[in-house]
Amino acid sequence: MMSFDLETIPRLQHCLLPTPIVPMDRLSEHFGKAKIYVKRDDLTGIAIGGNKNRKLEFLLADALLKGSDSIITEGAVTSNHCVQTAAFSKRLGLDCELVLSDSFVGEAMTGNLLLNKLLDVKIHRVHSSSDRKKKMFEIAEQLAHEGKQPYVIPTGGSNKVGILGYVAFMQELAEQSSQLELVFDYFVLATGSGGTQAGLIIGKKLYYPDLSIIGIGVGDKKKETGKAIREIVANFEKEWGLNLGISKKEIVILDQYAGEGYGKPTVKMIDTIKLVAKLEGLFLDPVYNGKAMVGLLDLIQQGEIPSDANVLFLHSGGIPAIFTYQKYFLEKF
Repeated sequence: MMSFDLETIPRLQHCLLPTPIVPMDRLSEHFGKAKIYVKRDDLTGIAIGGNKNRKLEFLLADALLKGSDSIITEGAVTSNHCVQTAAFSKRLGLDCELVLSDSFVGEAMTGNLLLNKLLDVKIHRVHSSSDRKKKMFEIAEQLAHEGKQPYVIPTGGSNKVGILGYVAFMQELAEQSSQLELVFDYFVLATGSGGTQAGLIIGKKLYYPDLSIIGIGVGDKKKETGKAIREIVANFEKEWGLNLGISKKEIVILDQYAGEGYGKPTVKMIDTIKLVAKLEGLFLDPVYNGKAMVGLLDLIQQGEIPSDANVLFLHSGGIPAIFTYQKYFLEKF
């Protein structure tokens, strides 16, 4: 492990860090069990904030190091990753093109789609998520033909470079825990493409070994997400010559809270977002964090998380999606 040193890796320190840790006292009291805290990664500072900005500090540093002038990435129409990538790229004076798919909630020009339009990035639409990667590389090939230097970022920024953002996050968390004199037993997050959870698992090994990390799946089945996380971890270990000894049981993914799939709301999720807003004055998005909070509260109520535990919840951003899903908050479905 001595070969790995975060301080030596190129990074654009543009985020507002460290993000605060806030106790959710009224939510904790409402259930009368475990003590819940929230790590406010919705406050990272670029665009409307969010967890992808941490990854982009490393990804875009790598792009600049390679002389890139054009960034290409992918996601659903509601993608927080795409908005943050577009905004961060604009901040650096880089061109950005987005490949967007899967409209689950209609075509209204609102939420993240509106923000992308305001950022004046080029948007390419494809039918489904399975079409996005091919389209990205077609765009990259065309840009290279035009004499540009494209840099392709996978969905969610989930690769061996992007996950450095959440390896560094765990170092930050360890320092905050020490300052607050507060030890966390569990860390709960929404997990999609797997990059954030992969980075956290690596960071836990390096900086916070006794923390239990629980990923709440928001789309894919846990077998698929687990495979993606293991591949990212393996690529990271190969890159840095590490053997972290991460076992399968350390990659915890619960997929029973995803409902009918990615971006598709559930009644329980809508009710939970309303409850958290009412008790804490905090808004959660309906694609990721709403479903993750459903999972966290169920684990507490079922006793899977002990009543004396300190639990930290990752708020990864995504607030603009609330406006895209407005009909679900205003009507019963």
